Amino acid sequence: LATLIDRESVSTKSGRRTYKSRAQHAGFAQVGEGAAIGQVAAPQFNILEYSIKKYAGWLPVTNELLDDSDAAIANLIVEWLGEEEIATENAQILAKVNAKAATAFASIDDIKKAVNVDLAPFAGSIRIVTNSDGLQYLDTLKDDSKRYLLSPDPANPMNMYLAVGARRIPVDVIPNSILETSEAGAIPFIVGDLREYMKEFDRKQLTLTVSDTASVTGFNAYEQDMTLFRAIMRADFVVKDDTSIVRGQLTPA
Repeated sequence: LATLIDRESVSTKSGRRTYKSRAQHAGFAQVGEGAAIGQVAAPQFNILEYSIKKYAGWLPVTNELLDDSDAAIANLIVEWLGEEEIATENAQILAKVNAKAATAFASIDDIKKAVNVDLAPFAGSIRIVTNSDGLQYLDTLKDDSKRYLLSPDPANPMNMYLAVGARRIPVDVIPNSILETSEAGAIPFIVGDLREYMKEFDRKQLTLTVSDTASVTGFNAYEQDMTLFRAIMRADFVVKDDTSIVRGQLTPA
């Protein structure tokens, strides 16, 4: 999910950014010859404040496993900790998304309404994010001519698009294990522009430290002949524009 939001690397623990919202333009007023020209509405700016948080964990591994295994155990552990960073970002992003009130979808028509009406100011950057259940649902829909509404991009078959009127909306699929269907069978649909919805301020990329002499609470790597892998990430996740997405829940008939 982190690839779908706005991200920025920062060098300070806290700060602020000025963000221009997508306000509605009123246009210029007609002015007669020699008449006074009126003031136009100014752009609307919001202030985004961030405060970096720390997310971390450690993992012990026996030195026998590191020394005697024919597999690159150390590399596998580093990859595992990297995936933990991805899981942390997913959890933080979904927490911000789920804080927005859900809209009940009954059919594809409700998804189309979100695209065509509710999210009209973001028409050029709308995407649909759903899970594997949502993909299965969309993959069964046909128009009156029996053509599927969901189709692959001819240039890249791994990219899927949903036909909404004359537009083709990109569809991103997240596994059910990350973006969960509710126990009642409601499938999650995040419709809109997640880059406009939220931003990640990244203080540092994932930092890894390895030691065979360190000790933590109740655990001494040197005494127990083990190696400790410690991972730390520092970031903050901030909502930018609450109007840029619709969080839908669709229960298929």
